[in-house]
Amino acid sequence: MPATPESATTELAEFITRANVATLPAHVVQRIKLHILDTLGCAIAFAELPWSQQVYRYVAGQGSSEDATIAFYGTKASPALAAFANASLAHGFELDDTDLQTASHPGVVVVPAALAVGERRHSTGAEFLAAVIAGYETMIRVGLGSVGMTLRGFHSTAALGPFGAAAAVASLEGLDVATTAHALGISASLASGIAEYTISGGSVKRLHAGFPSQSGVEAAGLAAAGVTAPRAALEGTRGMLKAFTDTPDPEAVTRGLGDEFRLLGTGFKPYSCCAAQHSVLDAVGDLHLAHGFSPEDVVEIHVRQNPREFDSVGTIRRPADVISSQFSAAFGIALRLTNGSNLPQDYLAADRTDPRLLSIVDKVVYERSETDGAIEGDSPCEVRLTLTDGRVFDVYVPFARGTAQSPLDAQAITDKFRGLVTGIIGEEGANRIIDLVARLEELEDVTELAGALHARVLDPAL
Repeated sequence: MPATPESATTELAEFITRANVATLPAHVVQRIKLHILDTLGCAIAFAELPWSQQVYRYVAGQGSSEDATIAFYGTKASPALAAFANASLAHGFELDDTDLQTASHPGVVVVPAALAVGERRHSTGAEFLAAVIAGYETMIRVGLGSVGMTLRGFHSTAALGPFGAAAAVASLEGLDVATTAHALGISASLASGIAEYTISGGSVKRLHAGFPSQSGVEAAGLAAAGVTAPRAALEGTRGMLKAFTDTPDPEAVTRGLGDEFRLLGTGFKPYSCCAAQHSVLDAVGDLHLAHGFSPEDVVEIHVRQNPREFDSVGTIRRPADVISSQFSAAFGIALRLTNGSNLPQDYLAADRTDPRLLSIVDKVVYERSETDGAIEGDSPCEVRLTLTDGRVFDVYVPFARGTAQSPLDAQAITDKFRGLVTGIIGEEGANRIIDLVARLEELEDVTELAGALHARVLDPAL
């Protein structure tokens, strides 16, 4: 049934309160386990990066709590602060899952919020699974109703995240429909996040999952305490959808709700950089492998992308720091042609003043199409690569590797997890987490999973 002027918020709330592993499709439950594993791997792997240590020091300085575990560090914090910390760690190096339709990262917001509150409540693994599914579905659907927010300068993950986190927590807390609707409405007042980092940098972008994960926990808690919100906070005349985009679509929020799971469109990232450029890296990387040319053989690499992607990764030519290098498709191309990969170590070790890298960057010509959708696909690209011997290669990539349309299989995602964490928690530790996630339905207390995430306890003063 199409959403009416004052029904989208309530319909979402009804869906959230019904979420139950026993009635959710089995393939959806199995799929969300891979997203949980992928998110936890990122949180552990990126916990020691400088900005992650800064987050940890901040959270550790807020006082002790025995409620929820901070990944890698093993120390405890309140659920809201643990969600903030773990979400920030997991989003720490651009390798977390991505929903391209909404340009958002649902896993790093939803999973930490659900795990923190689930640990405090001693929720079962089945309850945790249902909550994560409700959170993903809510966050993505709100995003589908507000497509175009990036053109106004919003960062989708930060803006949409409070809804996903609040939905997951409301599910775990067993809130009724009215209270859950209030939690979503409060989230609408917490939605925020600008994308200026794609132009002028700043490590705050690493926290753009932490803020909404924390906000969602707090929104659900405030609703449970009796705080109320507008009944049409999403779809109203001055609601979130109309505030964030010129093309609000409340029907997209509820269309097929409960029958069609939008979370199945979320992909996994093989490259440690903004997903908007993944199709470009596929195109250039495949040409490089197939034809064996050297970087010096390249005359020009002409890239054309839609405005959403161009604005995210096509503007930075001389990255000033690590994060801006991850949002520069030209720099990503240079790494691919010199290193053969775009993994975390490629970006961390890169010399951004290296003349060889910059000479490749200067050969990249980036074109912005007139409108989104001019090139068909999700974050698609058209690439023309010209060599000194006169050869010209034209490539069109509608869907990058790892997307729902060009998926990584379960083994590849598990291998990615092992590659991220084995050097930190050992093979036995990695296997334990893989096993716990695989049999989440059987876990009597999700605290068992939370307790498996830490490598060692570090001094808060590090």
